Amino acid sequence: MPELRPTTDGVVTIRPPEPGDAGVLVAGRDEVSRRWLGAGVPDPKPTGCIVVDGEVVGWVDYDLDRAWLRPGEVNLGYNVFAPHRGRGCATRAVQLLMHHLAVGTAHRTATLLIAPGNERSLALAARTRFSPSGDLDGNPYFKRPVPPLTYTDGRVTIRCQSESDLDADLEAKDDQQIDWLWLPGQRESWEAMSRDERRGHARRGLLANQHAFGAGPKWTFAVDAPDAAYVAYVDCDLANEHVPRGEANVSYSSHPTHRGRGYVSAAVRLVAQFLRDHTGASTAHILVDAENVASLRVPHAVGAPAVERWVDDTRRTMVRHVLTL
Repeated sequence: MPELRPTTDGVVTIRPPEPGDAGVLVAGRDEVSRRWLGAGVPDPKPTGCIVVDGEVVGWVDYDLDRAWLRPGEVNLGYNVFAPHRGRGCATRAVQLLMHHLAVGTAHRTATLLIAPGNERSLALAARTRFSPSGDLDGNPYFKRPVPPLTYTDGRVTIRCQSESDLDADLEAKDDQQIDWLWLPGQRESWEAMSRDERRGHARRGLLANQHAFGAGPKWTFAVDAPDAAYVAYVDCDLANEHVPRGEANVSYSSHPTHRGRGYVSAAVRLVAQFLRDHTGASTAHILVDAENVASLRVPHAVGAPAVERWVDDTRRTMVRHVLTL
């Protein structure tokens, strides 16, 4: 099986086991885990350890060696140590494992087989939108398609950025984007660069975004229209200092020649679906300068109400909009 790449949503990280983890995983077994999972092997090597604030708090796993699995299906398993149960760690870890299956494997369907009395796991299956699929030997059985990496509504498509987006990315860096989205001092640094330096800087940014797409906690997307590529940009960041930990900050910009066509609003709706499928975030926050009239139309269009106004460090009045996922 492809090795798991360390992946985080800003709260939970799943990573491959490291030396010393086996002892921690064995020590974390208790009456509850043994009831539902059995005694366990003496040297556990799950797909990933669940890590929170640098501490291993459980594990998540998948395997293909089950008689009931069909081609393209895998079976998931997980456990969170007793002191950390009830905090959403298992839900977030399962979502990140689904993301790994999407990014790093060709598997098409994930399954869960849960004992009828295991209420916590039955609730997790519902939260992570696994669908009931009958039962096996009296145990409820669930399935869920591995989520896609590219999303479309038939009009726009969001996808991972690539180096081929370079020219469109450079064209999009106009005064409006710089005024509303760039941090103090970035305009001056950009204007001091030569043309080749700007291309190199932008290329490195695109490649870095492409490389980071599988690992989180920030995912960036190019937005394509039927007749043009990279008409807009949208991202979701689950480790942004201006939103609650593990929730998503959504940012966006439109290519100058494609503004006012609704592409960004459509892309934000698709990013919300990505967040539901790949992460444990429950809300998406859209932070907009109160004077940015065009950008304020987007949260209104996607049904994200304004919940807060404040003045930031640059003396701009910001408006927080929150979309429930």
